[in-house]
Amino acid sequence: MAGKIYSKPIVFSVAVTLTVLAGSIAMMAYPMFRSDMHPKVEGLVPLTALELAGRHVYQREGCVNCHTQTVRPLQSEVVRYKGNRAAEPSGRYSLAGEFAYDHPFLWGSKRTGPDLAFEGWLKSAAWQYAHFENPQAVVPRSNMPAYAFLKARSVDAEEMRGHMRALRGLGVPYTEADLAGAEEQLRGKTEMDAIVAYMLSLGKAVDRGGKGGAEIDLEEQNPVATDVAAIAKGRQLFDAQGCGACHGDEAQGQEGVAPSLIDDEFLGAKGDLPDAAYFGMIKGGSDVKQQLGRPGLADGGMQPFGSDLSDEDIWSIVAWLRNQKGHEASEGHHDEAAEHGNR
Repeated sequence: MAGKIYSKPIVFSVAVTLTVLAGSIAMMAYPMFRSDMHPKVEGLVPLTALELAGRHVYQREGCVNCHTQTVRPLQSEVVRYKGNRAAEPSGRYSLAGEFAYDHPFLWGSKRTGPDLAFEGWLKSAAWQYAHFENPQAVVPRSNMPAYAFLKARSVDAEEMRGHMRALRGLGVPYTEADLAGAEEQLRGKTEMDAIVAYMLSLGKAVDRGGKGGAEIDLEEQNPVATDVAAIAKGRQLFDAQGCGACHGDEAQGQEGVAPSLIDDEFLGAKGDLPDAAYFGMIKGGSDVKQQLGRPGLADGGMQPFGSDLSDEDIWSIVAWLRNQKGHEASEGHHDEAAEHGNR
């Protein structure tokens, strides 16, 4: 009986097709409808109306063609995209449960620009606005086009409400209150506001904030202030961490992007502060400025490097900065270190 089917090619083809389809449904389609196949990270919430509008702009402008939104569990990617700052080891790379409410997924497959999976932890709103308006003013080597025109485009609240209703039909837990509040949330907002809000939401489902600066002791002395080798190392670390992209290759600052680190101002006020203040800012980022009692940028743009660099590394960067022009007279620095820094 079994042998007869081979003599009937049409019947055999139909039987094979049905068998393959049945297997595919059992192995691929059925699991899609099982809740345990769709994990969610604890505390996951859907995007707000403004963030959702930003995601819509992100898709429309083709950002996914140049940026990915997933950090793979590879050491090189974890370090490159600052995943090593995560409070828990599982947060060092992208988790499936972070994308449970994404329709469609925007993981991407090409990195003409950097991965954006953790962008919400890495940049401030002020940085994002400046970058979208004129990318080269923030990152001189960037080939990203400018999106200043988004400032002139308003967000359509009714369109976003319709989008939220459609997503609710796919299982995203938007409530009637969310739908009712969309118009108020989007009133007066531009597409620039929306895409910045979306950028700030990325990666926030998991704690990846990094180590803060804790309490700053302004009396603490730089232990490597006069160490010539440490000063040279500080220069190398400044370059390796990409500090020059914002502060300039020689820490001289870039107008409208980031301040000089070698003049007589610090955090928006005249008069310098001790080495420990610089140490705290590098380690803990913009949150530290509150302890220092100075305004800095209105929204802060400095990310913390406490999880990327050891304390000794940070002190080395401070030592190099102090040996740049404008800091030769810094307390505790000797002629040998100053001479080395000016070579």
